[in-house]
Parts: sequence; C-alpha cells; structure tokens
Amino acid sequence: MTQDLQRRLESLWGLERRHLKLGLDGTRALLAGLGNPETRFAAVHVAGTNGKGSVCALVERVLRAAGQRTGLYTSPHLVDFRERIRVDGRWGDEGELEAALDRVEALPGTASSTFFEVATALAFDHFSRHGVTWGVVEVGLGGRLDTTNVLTPAVCAITSIGLDHAEMLGDTHAAIAFEKAGILKAGVPAVTGVEHDVAASVIARRAAEVGAKLSHARDVAHVKAIQRGDWGTRLEVDCAPWGRFQLQMALRGGHQHENARTALAVLSELARQGVPVSLAALREGFGRARWPGRLEPCPNEPRLWWDGAHNTDGMRRLCLAWTDDLRLAPPAAIVFAAGRDKDVRAMLTRLRSLAPAAALFVTRTANERALTPDELVAVARDAGWTAQASPDVKTAIAAALARAGAPGPAGSPRVLLCGSLFAVGDAMRANGGAPGEQV
Repeated sequence: MTQDLQRRLESLWGLERRHLKLGLDGTRALLAGLGNPETRFAAVHVAGTNGKGSVCALVERVLRAAGQRTGLYTSPHLVDFRERIRVDGRWGDEGELEAALDRVEALPGTASSTFFEVATALAFDHFSRHGVTWGVVEVGLGGRLDTTNVLTPAVCAITSIGLDHAEMLGDTHAAIAFEKAGILKAGVPAVTGVEHDVAASVIARRAAEVGAKLSHARDVAHVKAIQRGDWGTRLEVDCAPWGRFQLQMALRGGHQHENARTALAVLSELARQGVPVSLAALREGFGRARWPGRLEPCPNEPRLWWDGAHNTDGMRRLCLAWTDDLRLAPPAAIVFAAGRDKDVRAMLTRLRSLAPAAALFVTRTANERALTPDELVAVARDAGWTAQASPDVKTAIAAALARAGAPGPAGSPRVLLCGSLFAVGDAMRANGGAPGEQV
C-alpha cells in the first residue's frame, strides 16, 4: 500500500474516536451525495453478538458459487482496511480506493462524519460501481442505529445474543436483543438463530410490531454435525428445497454448525424468493468459505493458534471447540489482550478452566480502547492466574512460544492467542497468515 493511501486511511481510522455518534442520518447524507448506491444491489443483512461474520462468509461464498456477483462488507479488518470491502472475494485496488475517498471527502459535511459512516459509504459505492447483484452485509455494532441499517434487504438474520458492548447496547440480553432487532423491517423476511429465551421473545415481539415474517433457523434447516476435527466440520442437513444431504466446511468448532444452520435458513429463504441456489453451489460454497482469524493455526508457526473470541460467550465457544471438537491438549501458553469494555475477568476464568497449568502472557494492541498489560495482570490475578506482562503482541507471542518449547514426539505444544480481534491482526502482521487480497 502506498504511503499516501496509508496516511489517508490512518486519518480515516482516526474518525473512530467519534464512535459514540450513533444514528443513520450521516450515512444517509453520504449515500445521497453518491447517488444512493445502496439501492442498486439486493442485500442480506446480518446482525448478532457472535457468529455473524461466519454466517456472512458462508452466505456470500454460496451465492458466488451460484453465479451471483457478490459484495461482502464486514468489520473489523485484521491487517488491511481493504479486507472490509470485497467483490467476488477480492478487495479493490489502491487506485480505486483513493478515488472513492476523493469522492466521499468532496461531499458536504464529510468533516463531521464518523469512520463507520465513511466506510459504509465506501463499501456500498464500491458494490454499485462493480455491478454487484448481491451484497452480504455484516452489522458493525448493534443494529438499530448501525450505519448499515440504511439497507432494505431481501432477508435479515440475527445469529445470537450475548452480553457485549454493554456501554452502548445495554447490559441485559433483552436490551441487546432490542438493538439487534432494529434491523427488522416491514415485509422483509427474517431468520433468527437466537436461543436465549428472553432475547428470542424480544426479537419475536419486534418482528410482529414491524410486520416482518420471522423464522427460527432450527425450524428451517435441520443440521447435525457428524464429524469434527482440526480440518473442519462435516454436517448432515435436511433443508428445503434441497432435501437431505451432507456438507463439509473448513470452519472449525461445534458452534459452526449453529452458524451453518442460520446460513442455510437464509439461503433457503433466498431460494424461495427465486434466487437459483443449487445443491452443488451449497457444497462448493460451504467447502470453500473462509473466515480468517477464527480458530485456526498460523500457517508459518503451527504451534500458534489464534481465535477472535472477545466476549464471554465467544470464549465459552472457543474452549468447548478446543477440547470437544478439535480434541487438542490444553495449550501450554496463552497470549491474551482485551478491550476495556469487555468482561475480562469472566473470559480469563473460562480460559483457566481450559488450561489451568498454562503460562499466561498478557499484552495490549494499538487500539485506543485496549487495556494495558499492567491492568490485565491485576484482573488475571483476581481470576487465579499469575500473568507475565509483555509490551506488545509480537513480544508476547515470542515469549509464549519459548515457554511452550519445541515440538516433541507426542506433537507440538500449542500457544493460544485470543481476547481481541485486534490482537489476531497484530499476530498476523508479526507471524504471517493475513487474509490477503482474495478469500
């Protein structure tokens, strides 16, 4: 990436400091100035506390296999801003991004725009200019006031409800469900994978209020994981209009069969609307879908595994997947970083149940909301850990790998990095494995 584009993107990222400005007016103004590109493609809109990225990746890859020209808009990026905005799995080139920034910055009022408003406008403009027929769009934060909620999609999905971003969305499942359900719209079919009783009732009530036909994924797609391992997951499925069949996907962990069920329910609804999704496209899409940074080994250092789990429910899923699905020995060392808006003590307590004998290395990312290593040491002590502080992710990984030791006859002692997607990005910069131009 050129130094000039890097500088402009860093300036754009700096707008995140105005993240407390919620609402849709700013996004609508930018999109109107660009000629309302969001009206030029059909869309799938996906919200949820955990799993929404995996669902987006599966749906997009199946639609691509079905011959559609797809756009994928997700957040955050791990290494490069362009990861957020892809057409047919490929990010735009630097010249395109520079020209798009020129157009946005020339619009009246852009100086008061937030990072997410500008990023969303860039994504939808890019989709429009590249003739995208289907955009798969992940909600960034919440739903009701998220910048992506300017869409009128063909189908909405809510994957799960957990306690995260409490300072902005509320500190109860009901409050967070209300915000996520804000993407539901009159006449737009919706799919939910939410199992929490209180949250599910809030979503059902909101769907009835706005006139959105709501289906639960488990009633649409009957999915059973029949084989799991470090290679991925094999599923047995019964879902209209395809009937009974099997699927294999590279996404790891038992929780991925829940995400697969939601994705299949979305695709079933699209097929009902006339989108030509064949069984062959399902198999190809599920088999090739990638969601980097989630429960995978570093390609250049097989002892190092990372996962973007950054809240209590995500950590629970990670620990279950590690022991029950991948059947790996407890990690010999753990590298942990987290934001100050997270329930860090609960996450560390969960990790201690996974690996009570592991060495814990705490560190921080460059994100301004990250807890310092010294702050994490104190919380770790409360959770029963003796933690070693490292100034950055690269240093922490090196120390953890040294503590884990070299591979032996019984296999490699593993290091697990988790707690923050920003930390996964830092690990990729230091050790390789970034998503890259094409997924």
